[in-house]
Amino acid sequence: MLEDCGISDNPVVLEQEQEVVRCAYERGALLRVTFGGRSAGISTDDPIRTTTKPSFMFGATLAKPSHRSAAVGILNVLTGFLCTSRVLHACDPSCYEPCGCELSSLIAGKKIWCCGEMHQIREKYSSHLVENRQDADLILVSSDGLIGKDGEFLPVEPGEKILFIGPSTAGVASLVDGCHFCPHGRTNL
Repeated sequence: MLEDCGISDNPVVLEQEQEVVRCAYERGALLRVTFGGRSAGISTDDPIRTTTKPSFMFGATLAKPSHRSAAVGILNVLTGFLCTSRVLHACDPSCYEPCGCELSSLIAGKKIWCCGEMHQIREKYSSHLVENRQDADLILVSSDGLIGKDGEFLPVEPGEKILFIGPSTAGVASLVDGCHFCPHGRTNL
């Protein structure tokens, strides 16, 4: 989408966020990624602080987790900049309960496999968990699932069986036309 359009050589800034609310389903350090006056967040265990350009991603191998974290963060902010994603930051903690209720209704009666840690989901829905992703009715994907080794198992075209969870997965979900769950996520802080 950005190649040869002129904006791919503008700076993208990745910096650690200190005082921002985290999504209830994410863990790790919070990064704020800024591009063209827009910002987006990403939770990651492998934060990277740098200034780069979207064009540096063209053809990149993303061999290290920190590089994948940066790539996912860059996708988040670029899809926000291009208005293809509206969820750029976590919701206010007052939304945790209604969010949990909405997730419960989506999971009801389904066998789930978690691509990523999601401790809160694993604990609350332990009776719904299956060991193998092939046995799942629904695969939940968090940011650490995208960045980590579990992300290798995700199909290129995810379909309705895969549900991307939280604001950190919004950009990827938007680009692959995947189902995304973050009903109270915010566009701006």
